[in-house]
Amino acid sequence: MRSRYGDRHSKRKQNIVLNSLIGIVLAVILVLVANIVFTGNDSQQAASEEQQTAQTSTDEKSNKSSDDSVTSDEADSKDSESNDSDSDSSADQDSSKDESTDKEKEKEQNDKEKEDKEDKEDQDKEEADQKPGEPNLEGPWEPVGTVQSGPHKSSYTKGTDDWNEKIKAAESVMGLSEDQMTIWRIGGNGGPQKSFARVSKAGSGNQVYYIELEWVDGEGWKPVSVKPE
Repeated sequence: MRSRYGDRHSKRKQNIVLNSLIGIVLAVILVLVANIVFTGNDSQQAASEEQQTAQTSTDEKSNKSSDDSVTSDEADSKDSESNDSDSDSSADQDSSKDESTDKEKEKEQNDKEKEDKEDKEDQDKEEADQKPGEPNLEGPWEPVGTVQSGPHKSSYTKGTDDWNEKIKAAESVMGLSEDQMTIWRIGGNGGPQKSFARVSKAGSGNQVYYIELEWVDGEGWKPVSVKPE
């Protein structure tokens, strides 16, 4: 009886130990499997995260490149607009400058025409105020014009252009034509471009006038003073 009981008891102990070992082995296996499974999931998750990070970085680079491209296009557009604006501004300035120059020229022309008109009116008035046959003792006088060209040389030879123009200057003072005057003398007056004429109204006993003349290049002889003798 004791031997059987002991055998049974010993066998039971062996079964318990064996079952315990089996349980331990199973537990270790389960732990290993769990580690493998969790490690694989972590690796997958890490790979997924790395892939996602790489994709995000790529997207950001793409977006940045796109933004840079847009910014560059905007800058080019602004530069183009600025150049167009500068060109338009320059064209406007040139146009405004041309208009201003044309207006200035037109104003100068109008002023000159007005001045010429006033001078002509003054001259006409002086001629109207001067009675025929009476000398203009007050002036002012204008050059009588000339047909001569080149360097001027005074001439005292009757019939030459210079002589005739001296007579014309005396006529403008006296208000008489040459055949209505007595030409007493025409001579030099202290310089090659200065002269004088002593004239009177034709007929004996009339007043003699001493007329000083001065040459104006391109415009002829000009009376500068008149004195009765």
